[in-house]
Amino acid sequence: MKLDFQEYLASLEGPTAEPQVLAFFDLDRTLIAGYSVKALAFEQIRSREMSLRHLVIHSRRFLEYCLGRAGYDDLLRATVGQLAGRTEAELVDLGQRAYRRKLQGAIYQEARALIAAHQRRGHQVVMVTSATRYQADPIAQDLGITQLCCTTLEISRGRVTGRFDPCFGASKVSAARSLAKKHGLRSGDEKLNAYFYTDSCDDLPLLEAVARPVAANAKPSLAAVAAQRGWPQLEFQASGDLAA
Repeated sequence: MKLDFQEYLASLEGPTAEPQVLAFFDLDRTLIAGYSVKALAFEQIRSREMSLRHLVIHSRRFLEYCLGRAGYDDLLRATVGQLAGRTEAELVDLGQRAYRRKLQGAIYQEARALIAAHQRRGHQVVMVTSATRYQADPIAQDLGITQLCCTTLEISRGRVTGRFDPCFGASKVSAARSLAKKHGLRSGDEKLNAYFYTDSCDDLPLLEAVARPVAANAKPSLAAVAAQRGWPQLEFQASGDLAA
């Protein structure tokens, strides 16, 4: 069911703090308009850090992913593959540049308000994303999010090897339950005492694992599932120049 954003925001307010409640947020198309990996690629192209060959591969993989013809794993493998050999310091710098040039302006104002509302209530806000730390960290810092579950790149002797540990699909559930356990919250087979905001059916495993799933800027496939199951649906207004 689609909800008025301001009414939903007001429903989060309460007289007591709830530190035992988690609020998970996806990143791409949920906190920002568009895809952070696209901003990363644009920054590499702008600074001539991406070869023509890798540009063609990345563009094809991104298009296939957007059309549903390839999985996120394929897109991530292509992205990480062309980063192999670079130092971690270079990736941190790349992520910061992408944030300043594109991602900062792509953050939804509604997302800012929603995170602030959860924080006022004492909820533990967590970004859980298939993006890498280099894409997600600057945005998390901007939003005051101190807890991050993300795809981890293998670093050996200070350089990217090309191997990675994805935070995607069912692995997001494992990350969420691990974090809940770390904070002393129950995280067995029962539903997590948590909200989860996302746009995609790729995140159905975690949506089904939390007590309060919310479809935010839902793609048609997730909108249909949310309508069938009676999950709240929110729509944010695009911000910045990354909309896709």
